[in-house]
Amino acid sequence: MVVADPGDGGPSVTVAQVAGDGTGGTVLTQDTVFHTLSNQRRRLVLEALAEHEQVTVRELTSYVAARECGIDEADLDYKQRKRVYTSLVQTHLPMMQKHDIVAYDKSRGTVEPAADLAAFDVYLEVVPEDELHWSEFYLGLSAVFGILVGLAWLGLAPFASLGGLAYAALFTVALAVTAAVHLRSARQKRLDEQERRSFVEDDDPTR
Repeated sequence: MVVADPGDGGPSVTVAQVAGDGTGGTVLTQDTVFHTLSNQRRRLVLEALAEHEQVTVRELTSYVAARECGIDEADLDYKQRKRVYTSLVQTHLPMMQKHDIVAYDKSRGTVEPAADLAAFDVYLEVVPEDELHWSEFYLGLSAVFGILVGLAWLGLAPFASLGGLAYAALFTVALAVTAAVHLRSARQKRLDEQERRSFVEDDDPTR
């Protein structure tokens, strides 16, 4: 998780305007952004919403508690879940909803990104430790392609001996393999999410 430097300590600046009802009421200030990020549980809520467009409070409870305790969700006990659940519904979610960071539907027990969640894009980047950052990977792959073309242009062997068709085939295969791996990773992530949802629904003390 990477959080941008708050700067030189000067006055807070407006980061995003609350969409809400269109009245333009309050604004999400830099102070509010860093206050939100100062708490681990709120940061984990942002992580969860960066990975999923909508989560239930039960799912969010398991997500936050597991990462806070450093264990698998399946290994959480009642007290660990209950402690996190209580703090989320009584403190963190209402606070984040107040600033239009999340849309918390208490009656349905769901949480979704709200208008100002996008304001955190410049401050917060969520990349699971065991997961590939695909945007950086594709950028790196493009750099490799560029280097190969440059070496061929300079006439260096064996790169100069390959024709344009050979390079086109090489780049096509590389992109196809990368896309296939990316697709498999995305599908596996969806399967893991389905399993997580099933576990939370079947075994959660807050139901």
